[in-house]
Amino acid sequence: MFEGNEKINGFTMADTILKKRETCFGCVVRCKRAVETTWKGKPVTENYGAPEFETIGTFGSYCEVNDLDAISYANQLCNAYGMDTISAGAAVAFAMDCYENKLLGKEETDGIELRFGNTDAMVAMVEKMVKGEGLGKVLADGPAALIELLGKEAEQYCVAVKNQYLPAHMPQIKRSLGLIYAVSPIGADHQSSEHDGAYEEGAFKLFKNRLSPLGLQDPQQQYSLTDEKVRFAYYTQLFFSMMDSISCCQFVYGPSWQLYDTTQFVEMVRAVTGWNVSLWELMKVGERRLNLMRAFNAREGFSRDDDSLPKKLTRPLKGGPTDGLAISAEEIERAKDCYYAMCGWDNQGTPSRGKLVELGLEWAADAIDA
Repeated sequence: MFEGNEKINGFTMADTILKKRETCFGCVVRCKRAVETTWKGKPVTENYGAPEFETIGTFGSYCEVNDLDAISYANQLCNAYGMDTISAGAAVAFAMDCYENKLLGKEETDGIELRFGNTDAMVAMVEKMVKGEGLGKVLADGPAALIELLGKEAEQYCVAVKNQYLPAHMPQIKRSLGLIYAVSPIGADHQSSEHDGAYEEGAFKLFKNRLSPLGLQDPQQQYSLTDEKVRFAYYTQLFFSMMDSISCCQFVYGPSWQLYDTTQFVEMVRAVTGWNVSLWELMKVGERRLNLMRAFNAREGFSRDDDSLPKKLTRPLKGGPTDGLAISAEEIERAKDCYYAMCGWDNQGTPSRGKLVELGLEWAADAIDA
């Protein structure tokens, strides 16, 4: 729980520093915000947009910072220097956790009191990251770099998969998303599958209707990770993978809450290409991409052990409506068995030769064997 979150939410932004909403060419969604404010005399201009949900979550809630101007300035720094805001905020929070637990001291932070709730410290560390100075240079290299500096004890405070920080969506609540965090070839990613709420009891009828073309017609119990939830995660992962292959915005096209649904997506592809493709033909595009990434990882030595969630997630949450919730390693392992089988992979998560041959990727199987 984060006291003071109302000071940094979307309503507060709209009432205070939001200047306008912008859009990509021809898009009616207009999801980009632009803000204008200052933080300690430093201007925050509309040129760098506005902090989005994850950005506010990582620089704000993760770090217990409830200063929207400071968060907006940190967002501007990242956008100006080309640094991801989710990973940047999570990196600062990881370092704060290590500092609070005495694994880091002022000698490593250049005198910065890197405690939760210290707004100046959060901004100062972001400035060090974008400039590659001191501890900031270590944090900019990812969580593994800080663990290497501090030792294995720091792992208990790290929330990352495959050296990629978790986004601000919690697998204790979104269980199938937790599975995707674990098995994703690129590390934890919240844009690789649809989220649990779309396929749980009580979901909007719209979501159920839209998931129907994928054969998903049996919404599951909240907080569950059943075999049916695994199938939901896998099918929507293939759909998102296909959209990434075709370079389509996931706010516009998708299987449930987005502006246009799966059927309209197929119609769009047919209109643009002239190909009489089906939904499942397009899903095969996403499946080939997913298997190619997994084949690459297998060649580089990745195995089932790398498809694991951080231990911190197994500790029960405290406070609020999700009090006591956790996700166990055993739960994820069982779900991985089901997921690997659906994918046609072995128990280490490596694509089988048969699956790669089916997808026209026999050469990738040869590369793994080599």
